[in-house]
Amino acid sequence: MKYKIKQKKSLNAKIQLLFLLAIIACCIYQITSYVLNIYYNNKLNSQLQELYLVNSKKIESIENNKSSKSNESKEKNISYFEELLAINSDVIAWIKISDTTINYPVVKGQDNEYYLNHNIKKESSVSGSIFMDYRNEGTNQDLNKIIYGHNMKDGSMFKALTNYKKKEFFLAHPIIELNTLNESTQWEIFSVYITDTNFNYIKTNFDNKEEYSSFLKELKNKSLYDTGVNITSDDIILTLSTCTYEFSNARFAIHAKLVK
Repeated sequence: MKYKIKQKKSLNAKIQLLFLLAIIACCIYQITSYVLNIYYNNKLNSQLQELYLVNSKKIESIENNKSSKSNESKEKNISYFEELLAINSDVIAWIKISDTTINYPVVKGQDNEYYLNHNIKKESSVSGSIFMDYRNEGTNQDLNKIIYGHNMKDGSMFKALTNYKKKEFFLAHPIIELNTLNESTQWEIFSVYITDTNFNYIKTNFDNKEEYSSFLKELKNKSLYDTGVNITSDDIILTLSTCTYEFSNARFAIHAKLVK
């Protein structure tokens, strides 16, 4: 009897050990996959940034060619994006904030879900992509152009946006550059704040000018600090959104107006 009990205990111990080893193996696999995924996507983004740098003279040419017609400028911008469009026809812009890690292509899908976990090559990715709200046209006809990105722990994607919680960082980085298929634009930040998902800061449609003006006033009043930048209903805005972790479902929003 005692022998059978010992055998049973030994079998249970072996089962528990195998179960523990399986859990450890699973954890190692998940961690390794995560790290490799991050590494691959950072390498991909570096290659895209190098491509952007190589073609930057084309953008400078567009901006300096003041005498060119608008349709000619558009053709030049489209020409600049040809290599990116060959990778993914969903590419719609390039976003950059000088002296930060934010220097990425922007894609726009059929919804706001797909590019949360897919890169520019449409491969599965924990980093996802920087992507524009599918409801936007991608042109300056949008009163509120919205761009999303993950807050990655390794500092990539939209992680750098959280530095705007400090006014000193804003003062050193007040401008967002957004180069689209149509034109090269700059946007001046006028509000930064932490919010929950109940506040509809990603609203794209407004019934009238008064509603839009009230919306802008609310965005301005929510800012963590006074940026000193005025905003009116004659302005169109750019919204950058990422996760933050002060509370459950917290979001960090940055709003900027088009520099005319």
